[in-house]
Amino acid sequence: MNQLRQNPTDRHELLIAVAESDLLSDHQLAKLNELVPEAAGSAPEAADVLVGAQILTRFQADRLLAGRTDGFILGPHAIQEQIGKGSVGRVYRATHRSMHRNVAIKVFSADITRTAATRQAFHREVRAAARLNHPNIVTAFDANEIGDRFYLVMEFVDGPTVDEMVRKRGPLPWPEACELVRQIAVGLQHAHERGMVHRDIKPANLLVAKASPSMPGCVVKIADFGIARIATSEARTTATVVAGLTGTPDYVAPEQAYNPHAADHRADLYSLGCVFYFLLCGKPPFPGGTTADKVRRHQLEQPTPIEKLRADLPPPVAEIVNRLLAKDPNQRIATAAGVAARLDGLAASAVVREDGGQVNFELPPVQPGPYSFTSGYLTGMHSVADQATETTPWSQLTDEMQTEDATDPAQEATPFQAPVSSKSVRAARRRRGTSPLIVLSVCGAIVGACILALGYFIRMMG
Repeated sequence: MNQLRQNPTDRHELLIAVAESDLLSDHQLAKLNELVPEAAGSAPEAADVLVGAQILTRFQADRLLAGRTDGFILGPHAIQEQIGKGSVGRVYRATHRSMHRNVAIKVFSADITRTAATRQAFHREVRAAARLNHPNIVTAFDANEIGDRFYLVMEFVDGPTVDEMVRKRGPLPWPEACELVRQIAVGLQHAHERGMVHRDIKPANLLVAKASPSMPGCVVKIADFGIARIATSEARTTATVVAGLTGTPDYVAPEQAYNPHAADHRADLYSLGCVFYFLLCGKPPFPGGTTADKVRRHQLEQPTPIEKLRADLPPPVAEIVNRLLAKDPNQRIATAAGVAARLDGLAASAVVREDGGQVNFELPPVQPGPYSFTSGYLTGMHSVADQATETTPWSQLTDEMQTEDATDPAQEATPFQAPVSSKSVRAARRRRGTSPLIVLSVCGAIVGACILALGYFIRMMG
């Protein structure tokens, strides 16, 4: 808990508070008297000097001035500033005290992990997220708990979110939007191959790293893998799931509102389509309205066609957006790899020709790449060739989701398998008939009983 003390009023009291905070080393503390002149008589004046000298951050100074001297140190990290706040907790920029590496630390609300089940879910999800190692995914370094709070230590990305970038700049040029979505798709493919479904792809969870000498172009990084599942590990009703799953329903797949745990990788692809729409139009497919309104519209209505809002959009780009936004998961581009392949080098390699005053764009043939599925590696994943033979209608899929008993943990589906009901199991057993193993077991039991009876009869005769 944060220690509360009397607010420092002068230079001397502030320096004492700094010492008690454990933010500075002994060597730095020894130089504070020289650094902060006596003329800085008040505590706020002294704090301004320390902030100006980059000894403290403004966040640290304000907390010290408010009489708080703890809560700055979390394990080997010193908290520098708060950089985000949401329904599941707060995010801070911190520095590893010995390695001098900036990290982001998400401290979860105590309500998120208040039960044994949610604590187990936290550990399970962060272990899964730790397996992800990709340039387009925010790296998870560590996970731990302090008091009743769990926290996750992640790579710090120095740059805006996609949401902030678009709200500042407006709709992006289509080649830039294509490149951003391509990178997101490549990152998603890496996760999907490892059994991870994000379930909360939205502009606020996509970070754009600033260009640097080692990274001359913009790099998009997906944040918060596993967080959505932690936040909804106990939620079962549609309203609760949608509110807790995405924070906003603007990017949720139609099937995800019924049962987020049964939604597979194709739900991420629908959300990616919503993000693509946002990048090109500056707004999600169904802006405005209540949460229930948006969920209903995702399930039943078609958004304004992207080509009507962006006249400069090449038809192949519009087709990708529309395919990703298909209500039926089977009608979407089958994998994130397929999305990336279609967008790979789109702006650079598209053939442009003038035809009657209109510009037509032709994409080069899609070649299998390192991220393509060619062997059905994951259960429930569909190749582009398989997609044409898919027969499960969307209406049947939604009916199954509505009748599924989502409160029974035994019925919870894996990320890539639809839930299996007890009725379907019994039906499958009837179709298969009696197992040969069962027949052998029964015969063996009968023979054993006969041998025992014969032995008993022989003893009685003797």
